[in-house]
Amino acid sequence: MLNNFQYLMDPNSYKYLWLCLLFSCQVILCKEISTPSTDKNINVLNECQQCKVLTDSFNYWFKKTSRGKYEGGDVAWEEAKLKTYARSEVRLVEIQEGLCSELKANKDQCYSLADVAENVLENWYYSEDHDTVNLYTWLCIQKLQNCCPLSHYGESCSPCPHNLNNEICSGNGKCHGDGTREGNGTCICKSGYSGNLCEECAEKFFSENASCRPCHAACAACTGESLDDCITCSNGWEMQENTCVDINECALPQVCENDDYCINQEGTFLCEKCDDSCKTCTGPGRKNCSTCRESDILISGMCLNESQKNKIVNDAKKRVLTYFGLLLLTKVTFRSSKILAAVVVLFSSFYIYHTEDTAEVPSIDLYMQSSELP
Repeated sequence: MLNNFQYLMDPNSYKYLWLCLLFSCQVILCKEISTPSTDKNINVLNECQQCKVLTDSFNYWFKKTSRGKYEGGDVAWEEAKLKTYARSEVRLVEIQEGLCSELKANKDQCYSLADVAENVLENWYYSEDHDTVNLYTWLCIQKLQNCCPLSHYGESCSPCPHNLNNEICSGNGKCHGDGTREGNGTCICKSGYSGNLCEECAEKFFSENASCRPCHAACAACTGESLDDCITCSNGWEMQENTCVDINECALPQVCENDDYCINQEGTFLCEKCDDSCKTCTGPGRKNCSTCRESDILISGMCLNESQKNKIVNDAKKRVLTYFGLLLLTKVTFRSSKILAAVVVLFSSFYIYHTEDTAEVPSIDLYMQSSELP
């Protein structure tokens, strides 16, 4: 006993115990992490949907375990044998063993209800006429009372709202809870329809041939689908000469923030950030600056610092010197051959056009702004 006590008091033994404890915790954590979690909120079915999945699976295996007639032999004996098999315990076991296993989704919920409804399913299998008694109606609506007949809803299976022609929600929507023991029976209208029975056209829709069709995007209310059929205009549009015209919000003052630029769109507008090099701008990119921050210079829509400006100016000077060289070459060539001079002129024109078109700042722009450059 004393030896055991001394062992526990030994500092090295504590290290060993701590290592064992740490190892045990790691094993437990690894087990927790490796155990796949099941989110019960994924594809959760209501009671009626679960019952429908179960009966569909039962019918699938009921059909799969059926045995057809064989050609030849004693027909009377064969039919009697098949009739016996149709309600045999052997066949029921085959069905129960396969039940829900073919499903790719909602399998667990199917198994759960199958356990609850096992005895009721056996009752239908042994007692009811398989050809005339629909399993879904018998099990889900009558016995388990998880569902309602179509066009009925709620705990007491109340009838869904319908018009004088007995069309549920006028045929333009669906009844909330239809076919289930849930819902309040209100009409959920299709797009373009409104009203308690979905009997009216919604806002921005018009009636044509007993259907509701969308107005033009410019119309808040209309009698037809064109711009000329607008009664009132949507936001972002205004009535001019009996038609709705887009309002150019970008023409209005201070629509966007100072460091944003405006993009007009039909019925609306967008504000987008200017390029980081700009203080204010008129469009996207670094070549649409309208003003620059202190110490930067605005050249051809770009905000440049001193070194960038010097590089652009020097590049432009080199290009202009090259152009003068080509001009002199043309003059010299013209004295000896007009045809050769014409070729030089064509080449020079193409070269100057391409060079200026690809230049960061064209030479003519620098010349026009030369009086503004420091």
